[in-house]
Amino acid sequence: MIIVPELAGLAPVRGGWRWERYPFIDRGSYAIARDVDEPALADIAVRAASRAMNRELRAGEAHALRLSPGDYLLAHHDRVYENFPIEVVFDLSPRPVLGAAVHYRRRGNVFFVFDSQPGAASIVERGPTVTCNHTYVSKLQEATVTRLVMLLW
Repeated sequence: MIIVPELAGLAPVRGGWRWERYPFIDRGSYAIARDVDEPALADIAVRAASRAMNRELRAGEAHALRLSPGDYLLAHHDRVYENFPIEVVFDLSPRPVLGAAVHYRRRGNVFFVFDSQPGAASIVERGPTVTCNHTYVSKLQEATVTRLVMLLW
């Protein structure tokens, strides 16, 4: 697992995503854009992750998350992967948001933290014991966090 500064800035974001509110408040509060198509960022993610993890990878699924003040995602309900994909998270936020981080957990214990860093990306291998959560965005901040999450196989 690594953080690569400025990785998101290497390609333009097409955007135009269709946002919807996540419907299960007991699992998280956020907006999601499903089936996001960002081929330039996918190519960058594949190259960077293949090099970092010393694996031959290909782009898989992608979605975007937008967290506004009061939003969060819980690790307890995170998807578990059996086949060890690589997750690349691009921070596309306009500015850093204090306290807004992605926590990766192994068997419930935090082992890697990706703090809000616009333009940066994290690269983490997911597996059957790894979950993640996106921490609460304080209502005291007038800030939005936008992240593009890509799975590579």
